[in-house]
Amino acid sequence: MFNKQPQNQRGAANGLSMTAMSLFKAFGPAGGGVLFSWSQTRMDASFLPGTQMVFFILNVVEVIGLLMTFKPFLTFRQNL
Repeated sequence: MFNKQPQNQRGAANGLSMTAMSLFKAFGPAGGGVLFSWSQTRMDASFLPGTQMVFFILNVVEVIGLLMTFKPFLTFRQNL
C-alpha cells in the first residue's frame, strides 16, 4: 500500500523529514514577513492590490499542496 520506506530505512526518512520541517519553521516567518511587507508597497496596484496578493499566494500554495496528494505524485512500494 503506502509503505514508502523499508523497515531499515525509516529512521533516515524520519530524520530527513524532521530536518525539512525545521528548515521551513525557521525560514517561514521571515518569508511571510517579506511577503507581507512587499504587499504593503503595492497597495494601489491594479492587479491584486495590497494584502490580496498575500491571500492569492497562500491559495496557490494550498492548491499545490492539494495537487501533490493525487495518485500520480504518490510513491508506492514496488514488491521485488
